[in-house]
Amino acid sequence: MKSNIVVTYLPKDETKSIYQATLGELAHLHFLPEQTEHDRIKLFEAADVMVSLSFAKNEIDPREISHLHNLGLLQLVFAGADTIPFGLIPDGITIASNVGAFAEPIAEHVLGLVLALAKNLLPNYHKLATGHFGRDCYSQELNGAVCAIIGFGGNGKAIARAMQAIGMQVFGINRSGTTDAAIEFIGKASELRKALEISDVVVVTTPLNRETRDLIGEEELEWMKEDAILINVGRGEVINQQALYNHLNSRPAFRAGIDTWWSEPADRGRLTLDFPFFELPNVIGSPHCADHVPHAMARATRSALENVKRFLLDQDVSGVLDREDYL
Repeated sequence: MKSNIVVTYLPKDETKSIYQATLGELAHLHFLPEQTEHDRIKLFEAADVMVSLSFAKNEIDPREISHLHNLGLLQLVFAGADTIPFGLIPDGITIASNVGAFAEPIAEHVLGLVLALAKNLLPNYHKLATGHFGRDCYSQELNGAVCAIIGFGGNGKAIARAMQAIGMQVFGINRSGTTDAAIEFIGKASELRKALEISDVVVVTTPLNRETRDLIGEEELEWMKEDAILINVGRGEVINQQALYNHLNSRPAFRAGIDTWWSEPADRGRLTLDFPFFELPNVIGSPHCADHVPHAMARATRSALENVKRFLLDQDVSGVLDREDYL
């Protein structure tokens, strides 16, 4: 008997065809936006697997969760899980994130931010545009420098390869303190200070959970070098907003590249900041678009659905989340 898979969003045609090609022989596929309210409830009650972008409120009404009587797997297409109401989801449901699905474009974006900041590209361009052709400016050499990657998982490995390609040494920090990647050092959170103190570039790519919120605050920023570069492609709240602003404002040699912000339009309808980051000359940013490249969603969808396929075939599932990290 085929399983029932409920998809909480309506994919584009290119991506929708991947569902049929990957899972069509194993399951009946139901896309929630195509259903009536009455049919939605029936589908929830019969669902064996649910596939969602991030399980956000615009995909599913939290009140509908109580109808997931038979659900075995909730599979995310995105990697972040901080929008999931873990407290409402029964303990027996496996929840899997799509770990590393966007790793390569994110790594390229990180490299772009690092190079722009290290080489002072924006300040120098603005001077040039106003008629100042000054060659007395110096930039930072990255060959032989150290890059710490906080959250060394799928994204971290891809970022490490990008940093190593320009001659940087890589220090990784993750929960297990282990990795199969060829880097100079890997440690647990207890060794965060060591990584921050030695690094010229620090890249934050950790997910947001109860342990990582405000992971980088005033004290941690003080550990870093005066002229360090800090990149955030994880979640905004992993870095304390006030602490980062104060640090940047008082230390012009310190630089930051931000792709993930503390409150984005998906949360409040617009970008809102408590401090005027855009007035600082030592900050550059992008609108949470590090993973936005052509066909990225198709690749990520294929990765997520292969995980679903393994679940249906009673094989090991990757990216399984520990709900205690989020409650």
